[in-house]
Amino acid sequence: MKQILIFLIGLFSTTCVVAKPMNVILIMADDISAREFPVYQSNKWYGDRRAKTPVLDKIANEGGNFIETVWASTICKPSRVQIMNGTYAHQNKYWDNSHMGVNSHTQYVAYQSAPITLGNMSREAGYANIWVSKTHNTDGADTLSMGFNEGVFSPAETKRAGWNPFGTPNENPYKIFTTADPKHWDHKSFYWWPEIQLINHPDHPAEPYKYVKTSLNDYAPDLELEYIFDFIERSKAAGKPFFVYYTPHLGHTARDPAVEGNPTLWVPTPEISYNQEEGEFGTYTRADAKYILQADGTYKAINITPPGISYHLEYLDYQIWQYLNKLKKMGELDNTVIIFTADNATQGWGKASIHRQKGPHVPMIIYAPGVKGLLEGRQNIQADLTDVLPTLADIMGYQFPQGYDKLDGKSIWPYLTGKTDKHRDYIYAMRLDAQMIRNDKVLRDGHGIWYDATETPTDYDSFIKIKDLPDGEHKTQLLAEKAKLEPLLAQYDLYNTSSEAPLPPLDSDGDALSDAFESKYSVSDPYADPDGDGVNNFHEFVFGTNPNDATSPTPLQKPHLIDVSDAQGEYIGLAFQRNEALGYDYFFIIEGTSDGKTWQTDGVIQQYSFSSNGDGTASVIARVAADKSKALIKDLRLKIKKPKKRKPRKYKNLLK
Repeated sequence: MKQILIFLIGLFSTTCVVAKPMNVILIMADDISAREFPVYQSNKWYGDRRAKTPVLDKIANEGGNFIETVWASTICKPSRVQIMNGTYAHQNKYWDNSHMGVNSHTQYVAYQSAPITLGNMSREAGYANIWVSKTHNTDGADTLSMGFNEGVFSPAETKRAGWNPFGTPNENPYKIFTTADPKHWDHKSFYWWPEIQLINHPDHPAEPYKYVKTSLNDYAPDLELEYIFDFIERSKAAGKPFFVYYTPHLGHTARDPAVEGNPTLWVPTPEISYNQEEGEFGTYTRADAKYILQADGTYKAINITPPGISYHLEYLDYQIWQYLNKLKKMGELDNTVIIFTADNATQGWGKASIHRQKGPHVPMIIYAPGVKGLLEGRQNIQADLTDVLPTLADIMGYQFPQGYDKLDGKSIWPYLTGKTDKHRDYIYAMRLDAQMIRNDKVLRDGHGIWYDATETPTDYDSFIKIKDLPDGEHKTQLLAEKAKLEPLLAQYDLYNTSSEAPLPPLDSDGDALSDAFESKYSVSDPYADPDGDGVNNFHEFVFGTNPNDATSPTPLQKPHLIDVSDAQGEYIGLAFQRNEALGYDYFFIIEGTSDGKTWQTDGVIQQYSFSSNGDGTASVIARVAADKSKALIKDLRLKIKKPKKRKPRKYKNLLK
């Protein structure tokens, strides 16, 4: 709904007013089942203390809604790619946290499996954008290549394809909270005294990966909101709509550096209190929370909660309250859509589970008080995280290119705004070789057991097996629904047959020219230049051009510098044509330089845009991360690595 035309027709004149684009804030919490949230009214939850989330309760029913059945994947990384590019694992190859598809050089990342991501979709729609907190589906240079112009990450992204001579360190120079063992995956704190890294912050153009000095009583979720609020203020001042993708760690357990032995728990949060009678959304007050280092090396906690997931939910509610008040103060509340969800179920109860719908069932609350006709309250439909990208595209007014066939999701916006009374026919989830599918009548879990889903159990879990139902019309109807869904699973069930990135074209002699290319053009030597145009056969192949035609490639097909712009700046870019059949075993690396002598990848976005030309080739643009008025990088070049032999992969099947 980026552009809504309102015509006021009078006797003598017609006035056309174009509505402002809607800002969007997408929040994905970490490891929290839908049933943990009071608005879902489950009679069971994790732990012995029920969280109180009065602000989420309110916005889910007044000016917003919540969807009863939303599926993510069963575990983190696959869910985060789902939401990023709108695809299931059969396309993106993220099967589990322990098995992500690879090519012969690197991990097969989300912008490679489906080039339209949350980042570049919002950017192309004219939005300023930022990604804040946890990534967990990419690393290093790939963060910017997801299409986000700015990032604030905790912990830092340290794996990068190059180094930065301008001074950006590959390791954090500042002291932070850490556990006793550097081998812990959560060795670096992302709650108290956290590691914070700014990606492409406009105040630090010479340091595209800028570490921030933090102290003992800095709490990451608080710092993250400070950076988000600074970003939306800058965006509003520039007259640009904004998109915030916020992926806090809240909900996830971690080792606690403040406790001897670093036990794994829901790290305590600052204490907060809530007054329902004060303000439109009530009023939260955060205590002066702190740790005090004792003489014996231990820490005394002041105004800090006990450990527990309920406190994480309540801190998320406090953050939502902060968003609402900030937007209201800025005059943007009625012009903003807030979507709240999570990446998978609660640790210790459903995370990674393929039993019934325990693993993938997550919350989704949509708040848009300024959208006329938005449905309110509980919505008894089924959706999944692949639906988020097309939904945001609808909100932002983005049109997917004609023929774009990567999306597995479907926009929920037509349903939520009353334009249709149905969303989609089924939703899907998986983990490794275990397949899960459901609609509004039946549910198949990862063990292959089918359940009656016509009614939602009060605990969101105790579904009845279809085989245990008495014979009769109801059971017959459910078996008919099962027969409709079961054949659909074959298209997704590729873990044991096609779990990696697509293979490059067949190359029998290993010279990096495909057999088809050699046969079509009667060439064999990758270094020869039969048409004398200065471009050898290898580069003609990777550019998708004719090695026997001196006019091919054209100057616009070869790498060349261009100027590009978006809502956040103007940049130096490098454009070139790429053979779509190559896959990503042919590794394209864009490097930048400030002096023409020293080349690097830091500060260079490896893929700014990728669009098919419809003839077997694609147009690619890479660019310098920083605005050209501030950027030290003044030139770009392209390097291409040939495929390497892929290593055999071990498979971890859940099913026998």
